[in-house]
Amino acid sequence: MATGGGDDPLKNGSQNENNSEELPPSTEEHVVQETEEVFCSFVFFRYNQEMEEEGEKPPLDPEIMALQPDKNNQLCRVGQQLAIIGDDINRRYDLKFKRMLSQLALTPENAYNYFCKVAKSLFDSGINWGRVIALLSFGYRLALHVFQQGITGFLTRIARFICDFLLRNRIAQWIAQQGGWVAALELDNVYLKYMIVLLGVVLLGQFVVKRFFSS
Repeated sequence: MATGGGDDPLKNGSQNENNSEELPPSTEEHVVQETEEVFCSFVFFRYNQEMEEEGEKPPLDPEIMALQPDKNNQLCRVGQQLAIIGDDINRRYDLKFKRMLSQLALTPENAYNYFCKVAKSLFDSGINWGRVIALLSFGYRLALHVFQQGITGFLTRIARFICDFLLRNRIAQWIAQQGGWVAALELDNVYLKYMIVLLGVVLLGQFVVKRFFSS
């Protein structure tokens, strides 16, 4: 799997003047330790975005609704920022994620294997913030899907899936090299101009099912 992708055009090189907190040097370990909090914040804000949108609402998920991220916490703000920036990704690919998941016979036992196969497809041609957001979006969609299948208490397990995947595939290393999760606070909606980097996800549902799951 590619681990580079060159300089990320979506990363704003300027420092956020409003961020005055002292930050420790970021390492893979820091990134992994912070991932669950970032993901849960992302899920909370993405869920509330969907609840406020017109049209079909997500199912009432008590596990997500019980999340109470501290909006003054920096990692909470990272999750919120990624949910806001990722809105276009969600609009483009959520339906494809839903269709793909509907074709998979997910169980608690095989969910990690399926998750990893889909996640690897997202990063087939490199790493950038757009693909990281797509991974969080897929984790969110997976959480809602398994809840609708009657599997409860799965959100924390999906967060662990993401932590493990980031570490095993050197994506945590890449995030650390960007300055850690907090680097996402420097991103803004200029990001949307570069959604073409995720063009390969357009056929994700059909491609992944045929490539990995057809028997």
